[in-house]
Amino acid sequence: MGIDVKLLFEKIQDVIIKSLLSVEPHIFNALARSSKHKNICFELYGFDVLIDDNLNPWIMEVNVSPSLSSSSPLDKKIKTMLLSDVFNLIGLKLFVRKKLEKEEEAKKIERILGIKSIFLSRIT
Repeated sequence: MGIDVKLLFEKIQDVIIKSLLSVEPHIFNALARSSKHKNICFELYGFDVLIDDNLNPWIMEVNVSPSLSSSSPLDKKIKTMLLSDVFNLIGLKLFVRKKLEKEEEAKKIERILGIKSIFLSRIT
């Protein structure tokens, strides 16, 4: 259709940034009043953006704590990627229970037998 998608997303990003800048003092003051740990918390906002026939984005509303339930496979994929990005941004590491259990078992055996896990991994 000849639409410059990159430019459109840049415009969307621009209006979102401008809207956040316009309320930054209010967000900061609310955060400062409500938490003594203001440097170790975050908030997720959901922006509903309307694109007009001239490809100009307009913010319809901003949701504080938007719903993360999914109503379709596409919605689930988008929200899963969003949560992955959020977890990466805040520094959470991937937790794989089976891997942790295997490592703990290897440590137990290592302590009991007195051998290093390098040799143990060849055995198991």
